[in-house]
Amino acid sequence: MNTERTYTIIIVTRNNAAGLERTLRSIRSLQYAQKETVVIDGASNDHTKDVVSNYKDIITTFVSEKDTGIYNAMNKGIKYVKGDYVVFMNAGDCFADEQVLSTVSAYDGDIILGSESYGGKLRLVKKEMTLYDLLSVGINHQSVYYRRDVLQKYGFDESYRLTADLKSVVEPLVKDRIKLSCTTDLLAICEGGGTSEVRWRDTLVENNRMVDELIDPFYKDDYLRFARINNGMLQHFIVLSHFRSLFPLLKLLSKLARFINKNFKHIPLNDH
Repeated sequence: MNTERTYTIIIVTRNNAAGLERTLRSIRSLQYAQKETVVIDGASNDHTKDVVSNYKDIITTFVSEKDTGIYNAMNKGIKYVKGDYVVFMNAGDCFADEQVLSTVSAYDGDIILGSESYGGKLRLVKKEMTLYDLLSVGINHQSVYYRRDVLQKYGFDESYRLTADLKSVVEPLVKDRIKLSCTTDLLAICEGGGTSEVRWRDTLVENNRMVDELIDPFYKDDYLRFARINNGMLQHFIVLSHFRSLFPLLKLLSKLARFINKNFKHIPLNDH
């Protein structure tokens, strides 16, 4: 375990004082000395500043100003990073336990990726994650640890409104062949209900754009061949997804068809 490694924890928040306090309380409980905390606030008008004043002992930097969205706030935070590795938390998210940073320190990699609980559901990573795995399953930035120079080089592409965090892992992997280390250990407990989860159709569109922009054409064909939704099907799927209220009926009709096929297909027809 690398006990000399230092960490920067960046919290992005806006009008979520109660959530911010939960996250700061979680940071205070971490049994790891070599860390700093940066809070990037989107000019909140609730009790955020009061919460911050109660945790001055662990907050290294506090910035409160308007931003254009979560990835803009995350990019602002990068300017204040001094740690060897960086992790981003949303207000309300917590570390899985007090030993998380020690757990991460057992791994070497340009980016270290772990598992998390998201909205009460476990999202487990594999011991080895391929490019296909990343693009198919996605990531949660609360369980991603970036080496500082990799993060400073790529940051978050703000033209991606929903999946810039996924691109921040995929792009250096594709362009620089960085070392991606994975741990199945639970690293974060996230509240869930993020924008990318709610706007899942738009997320699919951005993932498709990511493939177009980053994947070498030689490998892109193989990815699309095995992807759950390939390039040719994507637009049709998006159109159909607007009629989700019909899905339960279609599912019922499918079950009925299977039942009929199973129980009546051997009954001979009368010849006339």
